[in-house]
Amino acid sequence: MPERPSPATSVPAFEQVYRGHADFVWRLLRHMAVEEASRADVFHEVFLIVHRRLAEFDARASLTTWLFGITRNVVLHHRRGFARHQRRLRVAPAPAPQLAPDEAYARLEARELVERFLADLPEDQRLLFLLAEIEGARAADIATQLGLNINTLYSRLQALRRQFTRFLAEARPGTRDRHGSS
Repeated sequence: MPERPSPATSVPAFEQVYRGHADFVWRLLRHMAVEEASRADVFHEVFLIVHRRLAEFDARASLTTWLFGITRNVVLHHRRGFARHQRRLRVAPAPAPQLAPDEAYARLEARELVERFLADLPEDQRLLFLLAEIEGARAADIATQLGLNINTLYSRLQALRRQFTRFLAEARPGTRDRHGSS
């Protein structure tokens, strides 16, 4: 196939361009340091553009020069897109580590148990338990928020903890509490 069709000849068929120049474009992509994982995608993008714009080829430049220009532009576009993607990844928070199925189930089961326990408590006891045991708030802050004497708060919290231990023992028979009894 002649490199430059004369004005009297027609534009080459896409199949001829592809068969005659696919290796050339592939080598260009390697020389332009397109990463191997993306090379096939960039290669196909080049030939999609060639297919779409082949009728515009006017033979003022050689076909390889025209293909080089398209390839260079696609590579530059690919690099800009890749750089944008990398910037977004750096800004985005890292995904939370995935839990093993048994750990995810155990957490779900524990959450359901705590919710069942809380559902049966009067409002003031529920708030105390939530603030102290779930949220980890300081006793002095809780006493201020709930309008309780600090000694009263500790006494009520101690009673709630015993009640929770009994609730767990009933809800999960056969498990041991922290003192070693079943």
